[in-house]
Amino acid sequence: MPTDRPSKILKNGGSRPSEAPASGIPAGHRIFAAILVLGAYSQIVQAMLVREGLVVFYGNEVSLGAFYGSWLFWIAAGSLLVLRLRDRPFVRQPLPWLRRALLLLPFLLLLQILILRQVRLLIEVSSSEFVPLGELFLALFLISIPSSLVLGLAFPLACRALRNQSASTGIGSAVADVSQLYVADALGALLGGVLFTFVLIQWLGLTGSMGLVTLLLSVIAWSLARENRIHRLASLLLGLCGMLIMVPPVNHWLDRQFEELRFSNLQPGLELIDSVETRYGHTALARLGEQFSVVNDGQISTSFPQTEQSEQEAAYFLSQAVGARRLLLFGGYAGDLIAELLRYPVQQIDLVVEDRRAYARLQPYLPGPTRRALDDPRVR
Repeated sequence: MPTDRPSKILKNGGSRPSEAPASGIPAGHRIFAAILVLGAYSQIVQAMLVREGLVVFYGNEVSLGAFYGSWLFWIAAGSLLVLRLRDRPFVRQPLPWLRRALLLLPFLLLLQILILRQVRLLIEVSSSEFVPLGELFLALFLISIPSSLVLGLAFPLACRALRNQSASTGIGSAVADVSQLYVADALGALLGGVLFTFVLIQWLGLTGSMGLVTLLLSVIAWSLARENRIHRLASLLLGLCGMLIMVPPVNHWLDRQFEELRFSNLQPGLELIDSVETRYGHTALARLGEQFSVVNDGQISTSFPQTEQSEQEAAYFLSQAVGARRLLLFGGYAGDLIAELLRYPVQQIDLVVEDRRAYARLQPYLPGPTRRALDDPRVR
C-alpha cells in the first residue's frame, strides 16, 4: 500500500540507521543525555567559580551578583550567536561542534580556576587590600566568558541536532523537542547542585569533582562521536585523564598544588599547614613562626596562641554579666578564649560551631590547653 513517507531499506529487520547508531542508543536519547550532563556541569561549574571568587575577593558578596550577571550575559550571547548564524554549516550540522564543546569544557574550567587564583596578580591588587568594585566586575565579567559562552552555544546546537534527528525519522515536533531539552537541562542542574553540595565537595574536593565532570563529559562526547575515530580517541583520552585525577594520591597532590598557588597570593609570608573545602566554604590553617592562623574564605579569622588577649576578653565578657553561670559562645574554638572562660566559676558553655567538618580538621592543631578545654564536661 502506498504511503506519504518515502520507504527506507532496513538491514536485518533493524531500525533505521539514524535511530540506532553504533552504540545501540538512539541519537535522540544521546542528545538528551548530553543536555542532562551539561545542565549538571553548568551548576557544578557555577558553584566552583563562585567559591573561588568568594575566596580571592575575601567573601565580598558583591562578587556573587557580578558573577551571575556576567554568567547569564554570556549564556545569552552564545545562544544569540547561534541564532544569528543559523544558516552556517556548523549550525546546520551541529553534532560535531557539540562534541567539540563537550571535549573543550574541562580545559576551559581549569583555565578559569587558574586565572581566578592569580587574579590579584593580574589586576595588581595586594593581599592586604579589598579589590575595588570596578576591577572586581571587570575581572568576573571576563573570567566567566569561556564556560558560559560555550554552554550558551551548546544548548541551541543540541536543539538543532535533535530537530534534525526528528526530521530524519519523522518523529516528534520542534516544540516538544525543545521543551523536553529544557526539562533535561533543568533536571541536570538540580542533580548537579545537590550532588556537588552534599557529595562531591565533601568526598572528592574541588580537584576530584573536576575529574568526575571531565569523565562524564568524555563519556557523552564518545557516545556522540559515532564513527569519528579522532573524536572517539580524544574522548577516551579525556576520560582517562578524568579517572586519573580522581585517584586519591593524584587528587590530593593536585589539590595541594592548587591550594599553595592560591594561598601564596592571598596570604604571602604565611606557611600553609592544612586546608579543607566544605559545603559552607573554604578553611585553611597557616603558620608564621610560633603563631597559627585560621583563614576562612581568604581572610584570617583568628590566630593562636594569644593568651594575654584571651584573658582580657574573658574578663571583659564576664564583667558585662556579673555572676553569669551559663554562656553561649559563637565560634572562637580555635583561640584560648574557652580555656580562659573556664577559669571562672561557670557551670556550662554552649559552643556553636559554624562548620563541623572544618572544626574536626583543625582540632588536632589546637594548643593543648584549648583541646583540654574543649573536652571539659562543662563545654557542650
